[in-house]
Amino acid sequence: MKKSKKIERSADKKSLIRYSVRGAFLGVVITMAIIFIMAALMLTGALPESLRDTFILVAVILGATVSGLYCAGRQGGGVVVAGLTAAAFYVVLILLGTMLFRKNSDEAMLTIRIIIAAVAGGCFGGVLKLHRKRKKSKLRR
Repeated sequence: MKKSKKIERSADKKSLIRYSVRGAFLGVVITMAIIFIMAALMLTGALPESLRDTFILVAVILGATVSGLYCAGRQGGGVVVAGLTAAAFYVVLILLGTMLFRKNSDEAMLTIRIIIAAVAGGCFGGVLKLHRKRKKSKLRR
């Protein structure tokens, strides 16, 4: 009996990691698509370039929210934990990309803001998947 619970828990952990990695990649792809769209709009002059950091943070929040939603939707229970793990993998991918492509070290505060936005977005995505029981209406009682 105890052995089967251990096997079941290890399978749950593996599926959580698998869905978190997939969700993180999905979130990064969505974030990059939003950033490219915003960059194109800035080049045409439709959006001001002075709000570049704000647009990046919005893209990160949206990408991390989708990442948390995906992972929490695939995971049966523990949706907030699923959102957090998806956000953790998302942050790792963002940090790897930042370390590979950063040319100057002036963007350290933006990186910290991105990490905070990713964790908040992942938790928000997980919370969106909470299944709340609806109260019965007074007319049905």
